[in-house]
Amino acid sequence: MSISNEQRLFVLENLGFLLGKSCHIKDRLLDQHLMPEDITSTQAKVLFQIYHFRFDRPSQIGKSLNVDNSAITRMLDRLEKKGLLLRVPDPSDRRSIVIQLTESGVDVVKRSLPLARSAIDELTQALSEEEIEQLRHCLKKIVTSAITDSCREKFLKGSDSE
Repeated sequence: MSISNEQRLFVLENLGFLLGKSCHIKDRLLDQHLMPEDITSTQAKVLFQIYHFRFDRPSQIGKSLNVDNSAITRMLDRLEKKGLLLRVPDPSDRRSIVIQLTESGVDVVKRSLPLARSAIDELTQALSEEEIEQLRHCLKKIVTSAITDSCREKFLKGSDSE
């Protein structure tokens, strides 16, 4: 079964396709820009969640990134092997662990932030400043309308450790 030109053009008008494809392109650019730090875009997202939002539980990170527990466990294993984070027993619950960035992990995050910004600049290079602001405004509306008040508060609070 072949796809007509009309069907191909329709795909380029489909918001779901465009959002998904944009995300895929963003992650590919992030991977390229983060090569000097020897981390992937997915690994950077985990580190950024821990650093910026002070998420210290695997379940928090998984929920935030929409990734299941087994995938987060594998990701944390890789980052721990690289010496970027530690799993520490939770002092208030012996059955749980908390995640902490190592000094090396914090350094990687700080060096990666400008690389990630550069990747986003490359992603949006086809847009004017006004279009970037419009895009930011629209995406911010979508995100803030879809998250809970407590989650919104956590995002807005962020980290003061930059």
